[in-house]
Formats: sequence, structure tokens, C-alpha cells
Amino acid sequence: MTDYYNPVDIIFGTSSLNQIEKLAEKYSQNNKILIIASKFLRKLGILEKLEKSLQDAGLKVTIFEKIKINPTFESIDNSTAFATNENYGLIIGIGGGSTLDCAKCTAILANNKGGIKEFLVENKKIMNIGIPLLEIPTTAGTGSEVTMWATVWRENSISRKKYSLSDEKMYAKAALLDPELTISMSPKLTAITGLDALSQAIEAFWSRNHNPTSDKHALNAISLTIENLEKAYNNPLNIGYREKMHLGSLEAGLAFSNTKTTAVHSVSYPISAYFDVPHGLACALTLGSFIEFNSISSIDNLPEIPERIGKISELLTSNNASEARIRIESLMKSMNLPTKLSQLGIHKKDLEVIVKEGFTMDRIENNPRVLTRNDLLKILINIL
Repeated sequence: MTDYYNPVDIIFGTSSLNQIEKLAEKYSQNNKILIIASKFLRKLGILEKLEKSLQDAGLKVTIFEKIKINPTFESIDNSTAFATNENYGLIIGIGGGSTLDCAKCTAILANNKGGIKEFLVENKKIMNIGIPLLEIPTTAGTGSEVTMWATVWRENSISRKKYSLSDEKMYAKAALLDPELTISMSPKLTAITGLDALSQAIEAFWSRNHNPTSDKHALNAISLTIENLEKAYNNPLNIGYREKMHLGSLEAGLAFSNTKTTAVHSVSYPISAYFDVPHGLACALTLGSFIEFNSISSIDNLPEIPERIGKISELLTSNNASEARIRIESLMKSMNLPTKLSQLGIHKKDLEVIVKEGFTMDRIENNPRVLTRNDLLKILINIL
């Protein structure tokens, strides 16, 4: 497969938020704007600046701030109900990955009748294009601003399951990436989101769906994140490091927007769902182990994978897969993050649910090496 497609108009650069009026005028169908925003942005003054800029341009602005980290069926239905029948000409999502995903779902479902459950569980098709969408990430890691899917969680009294709403109609019209907006991230959030971008990039490069264009984006992302993540962690006010991490996150998004992720992300879902481990950290916990696992070739595996693992190892300043695993672990330790499951309260008795729920088949089948449940159990035991 060599096709690559990503229709998002990308505006990147420090202080690029100043271009918001021009973008709103370009993409909005009328003068009514709905901003879907993370609550903390108001405390930082970012939301007020955005609102004032749009109002000064003669636009009518409504703000929805009831965003839930890891959006659920209920929270998506709430935001969609808020947006429906108000004839908004543009939705602007500004915040972290959860906010951007919420904005994506709201924009498409506001023009398609039915609750989120009908589309995710009952396989109802998205027929209509959504309200035009502009995404503005304030973290450097998810890449959600340039992908066509959104993560939504379904919760009940005994389980929590991850779903993905996906359709080409869900791509944003534009993504505005201003590195200044990421300065507010705490060192821990910088580390966790950066590791998510690194995981996405590595998985995109070894994905069975990779193509020459996604490869270029993936390699750029690996290089940018591995060279600048620890620097951004230690120097949070340095705009140069923030720019490079924001660009690395964008490059990772452009890569996996076409390839999807693989086993690392699949296994991360139950680690996050059942043990409240932040997504990027959940990915990083097994990333090094999967570099080693995927480096072992066999007749059933992607034939070029040894060469690809070699390139990944090289970018991680390592000579082989084992050294690359150690490099990932060292990076995590340098940012005061745990590298073992037991450090997060996950013990041997808990591994069963991770193995059971960690096989999202489209992600597992996208992995370059065939993974069995027994293989996964061994990997998890080794990082207890």
C-alpha cells in the first residue's frame, strides 16, 4: 500500500494563534462559533484571548467547557446535544487530546442524527459531513488534530471499554499548532504526552500499513522527540524545545493518521482503563519490550522488520533492539516516570485482564510480528 491521504490545512508556528480570526473567516459557514475547550485554559488566560480575538472580528462566540478526560458515551452525547440545532458555522476544539476528540465527535454528530452508541455499537453509518472544525492542540503528543478518529470510552459498573469513532468526514478543516500554548504543560504532562508521540511514530514506522510518506513523517517524529523530550522536560520555558516537540507530535500524527497504531497502543488501553495509568505512560511501559519482541523475524512477520527495527534503534542512539529498550527505560527514569507495572500497583494477578482486553484486533493485526496472548503475558511478566 503506497497511498497517503491527509486533507488537514496545517498552520504551525510560535504566536500562530494570532491568525485565528483569518482562519475562522475562511472556514466558518456563518458568524456563529462554538469553542469546545479544556477548563484550565480559562485560568491561563488562553480561552479569554481566543474569545476576544473572535469577538473583535464580529463573530458570535459560545463556549462549552464540560470536557471529561477520556470522553465517555454520556459526555459526547452531552456536547453533541449542546451543539445540535444551533446552526454553528464553525467548531473550534482547543485543549489536549480528549478535548480535540470531543470536538471531532461533536462536529460530526451534530449533523448526523443519533447518539454515539448507535454509531459505535450498533454500526450506524455517518452519512452527512459535519460542522467545519478547527483543532488547536495545547499539548504535544496526541496528534489528534490531524487524524480522522476519536477515542470514546464506554463505562459500566464492571468494565471500561475503548471505542474509536472514525470516518474520513471527521478530518478537521485546519489544525493550528502554536508552541506557546504548550508552555503551560507540567513537566510530567510534557513527559507523558511526548512518550505518546514517540510510541505513535515508532508504531507507524513498523506498521503493516506503512507507506513512503508515512515513513518520512514517522522518522522525523522519532528524531525530534528523542532529541528534545528530556530537554523540554528539564527546560519547560524554552520555546525552542517546545517548538521541536510540537513539531514532533504533528509529524507523529501525520504518520499514524494513515497507518494506525499497533500492539503497543492496543495493550495500553486496558492498562489505562483499569488502572488509571495515563495513556502516554501506558504506551511507554511496553514500548521497549515491543521493540525487542518485534525485532525477532519469522515467516509470518513483516519481512523488512529487522531493517526497520535497526533504523529505530539507530535513531534511539542504540546499536540493537535490546539497547533501544534500555534507552526508552532510561529516558523514562530521567523524567521520574515508573518503568515497572508494580510501581503503578499492577501485580501478577492483574495481568489476566490486560491480556484479555489488550487485543484490539485491528491494532494487533497491524503489528509487524504476530502476537499471541502467551507472548503478551511473557512481556507483561518481564516488566512487573
